[in-house]
Amino acid sequence: MAEWDSRGEDLLNQGNAAWDKGDRVRAESFFRLLVQDYPKRPEGYNKLGMVMAETGHLEEAERYFLRALAQDRTHAPALTNVGNIYLERGETEQAIQHYLLALQNDPDYPPAHRNLGVAYKRQGRYSAYVSHFKRSQRLDNRRTREAFRLGAKGASSGARRLMPRIPSFVWLVFVLIGVALIVSVFHR
Repeated sequence: MAEWDSRGEDLLNQGNAAWDKGDRVRAESFFRLLVQDYPKRPEGYNKLGMVMAETGHLEEAERYFLRALAQDRTHAPALTNVGNIYLERGETEQAIQHYLLALQNDPDYPPAHRNLGVAYKRQGRYSAYVSHFKRSQRLDNRRTREAFRLGAKGASSGARRLMPRIPSFVWLVFVLIGVALIVSVFHR
């Protein structure tokens, strides 16, 4: 068994990038490599489950999510995805239990809050729905701001740079122009 390392992180990021671009075949190949090279890690199984769920193969998706949980029973994304399977089947109580378990392990996991809100809405528990849905939005916004602020370095796994980094010489030009403008205004 290979320990999680930069290669595992690279496979996950490449799979996520392909997924984000809509290239499901390429994403699936990266996730299969991830499972092959890191069979004791939950990430690859969870991602393959997402591929299966998107293509309507819910039973196969559930098997992958459960394999992810066999590797790490606290993996919030897999717990949330099992909850999604239950919600899809109309088993709202079981879905809620899984979302709550996910939040117990990662209280700031936006998809668990969002999907828990949806489950509460189905039960007619509208204030709980609004509370969790708003919390998911705040958490998503915070992660987006952090990714923007930090750029590629230090951002959470899979976060994309939202704006290119401005080179320091460009900042120097801005500062010099600003100083020149200030000096010209005060020396009139």
